[in-house]
Amino acid sequence: MKKLIIISCIFQSFFCFSQTLTININENYFGVDESRQLIICHIENIDSYSDLSNYNEVIIDLNTNSFLFNIMPNSLSYTNSFSINNQTTSNNYTLYFTELPLVFINSSNTIVDEPKVLASFTYADNDQIITSNIGIEIRGGGSQSYPKKTYDIEFWEDNIGDDTHNVQFKNLRNDDDWILDALYNEPLRLRSFIANKLWLDIHTPHYQNNESNAKAGADVIYAEMFLNGIYNGIYNISEQVDKKQLKIKSYNGNIRGELYKGVSWGASTFSNLPSFDNNNRLWSGYQMKYPKESHITDWQNIYDFTNFVINSSDTDFNTNVWNHFNQDNYLDYFIFLNLLRATDNTGKNIYIAKYNTNEPYFHIPWDLDGCFGTIWNGTNENITNDILTNGFHNRVIQLNPNNYTDFVSNRWSYLRNNILDETTLLNAIENKCLYLLDNKIYERETLAYPNYSFNQVDLDYILDWVHDRVVFLDIYFATLSTNESLFQNTKTFVFPNPSNDKIYIDNGELLNKQYVIYSSLGKIVQKGVLKINFIDIEKLTKSEYILVINNVLYKFIKSY
Repeated sequence: MKKLIIISCIFQSFFCFSQTLTININENYFGVDESRQLIICHIENIDSYSDLSNYNEVIIDLNTNSFLFNIMPNSLSYTNSFSINNQTTSNNYTLYFTELPLVFINSSNTIVDEPKVLASFTYADNDQIITSNIGIEIRGGGSQSYPKKTYDIEFWEDNIGDDTHNVQFKNLRNDDDWILDALYNEPLRLRSFIANKLWLDIHTPHYQNNESNAKAGADVIYAEMFLNGIYNGIYNISEQVDKKQLKIKSYNGNIRGELYKGVSWGASTFSNLPSFDNNNRLWSGYQMKYPKESHITDWQNIYDFTNFVINSSDTDFNTNVWNHFNQDNYLDYFIFLNLLRATDNTGKNIYIAKYNTNEPYFHIPWDLDGCFGTIWNGTNENITNDILTNGFHNRVIQLNPNNYTDFVSNRWSYLRNNILDETTLLNAIENKCLYLLDNKIYERETLAYPNYSFNQVDLDYILDWVHDRVVFLDIYFATLSTNESLFQNTKTFVFPNPSNDKIYIDNGELLNKQYVIYSSLGKIVQKGVLKINFIDIEKLTKSEYILVINNVLYKFIKSY
């Protein structure tokens, strides 16, 4: 597709001592919401207008309409709004400039949850303009009740969708099928963006050497969207999770690549194993996405794997689990799930896939809006000291196949020293939030949805939540490790060890400090303040425990 580049021309006219600057904006690079008297322009070379002191007048030309600033600005920027006047109608508008892509969708049809209906589509960024017919439908479950909808769009060659064509947005994939994610139920409009990017940084498909273009999940970019002339706010343009994204092997008369989407709970959480019906594309929480219905519907493979997880003997499970499921993917997804505390992603909102026959299964996350201290409906759930699991996780934790605990602890430690460094993670969140704040995205969301407003408390909450979550997970994964270097020399500071009734703390500097005792599964079993030099552990059951005082870890054993 030929790329069209925005043309911004500057016309200067000199009449005696006056100078006028005229900025012409290509019609695909601005949107006008008459109902809100709001104009948003995507402008590439905003830095060219950082000093307007030489001009007495600045005119914004939008097609045949010319607008003058009510108050002459010193500069133009993404971080300010401007009051302008239509020279023909004398109506006033609020003008914003944005560096985000703009999307315009217009349809004379009512957009519903299936089937897709015809609409026109325009996309504009610094590098290209895309115009096309699309089919569009609302997607999601409970989110369909929100005033800001999420959409599934498909690029059509005709008016009925018999033929489609591919498009590409920035560095995302070239495809005909896309998601416009509304982000409505998330107070900062960034959790899904950060989470999707983070998963792609954490995990690489185990078969990447065979499929260099395979991705571990969906990538996203931000855009601002107008629907039928009404400003709809900020969206994620998101890739789909499908056969093409994962590069799984095609059906050739035999099932090779497989892909199943978790849409509810049941076999998808390894908690149930009902019989299946090959006349139905749904089974116990799963929707079969590949092979296609036109190829075959056969649930036997995923049924057998689920049966293995739930019902195999301990010996069989320990010996063969990592032949059935990719261990590296399991470790990364378990860490990712728990770092985010994505409560809706333990079975629902997760894909399970297989690259090829005789290859192991692996997981792909999806729909990551309820995370980092919020749940699916956007409300805060300030819990940082628990571990999310499903039936598969529980059995792995219980049986520890192939010394799983050391592998996951070491992987956590590696990621914490790299991608999941706390400062790096907090900076990524804070910087994205400040970008959206400084560039008036939150202000525009408030104009579009009056019940929304940015609150500094929401930013403080997520930053505090991530800090507390990382501290807890550091302790949890340390409890799984046999690496004694993670722990203070317990015999020197905590004794007797093992003990039945009391453990003594030989460090006077720790008096009046808070202490927490964790079980071997990272559960808090006792906490308090160290008022004297011992802790009563008589009520604890026989096991190994982790004592944390002043962020220092001590390991001890309750003997009986």
